[in-house]
Amino acid sequence: MDKTQELIDKLTNAISFKFKEDGTSPNLTISRLRKGYYCSVVRYPKGAPTLKNKVVVCKAEASDLDAALKAIAVSFLVFADPQPDPLQELANFAATPQVKNG
Repeated sequence: MDKTQELIDKLTNAISFKFKEDGTSPNLTISRLRKGYYCSVVRYPKGAPTLKNKVVVCKAEASDLDAALKAIAVSFLVFADPQPDPLQELANFAATPQVKNG
């Protein structure tokens, strides 16, 4: 699998995970423009699964597909504000030796 397809797969998995409670499937839109590419993350919040209630979470444009995908990935991560869950935090803490001050 090439890097572009791998990024698309990882991004669509992250979008589906973040919006798993939506009424319809959230998605990644990729469009070819006259000069470049447009990408957006689109969702349909629960209880409002109609086209008129579509929400564009973030969008990006770039001259090539790889740049547009990287830009939308960064934009989505800023929006999603990923934080480790308490189990991840504990695992990270327990696995890292702590140095005591003093």
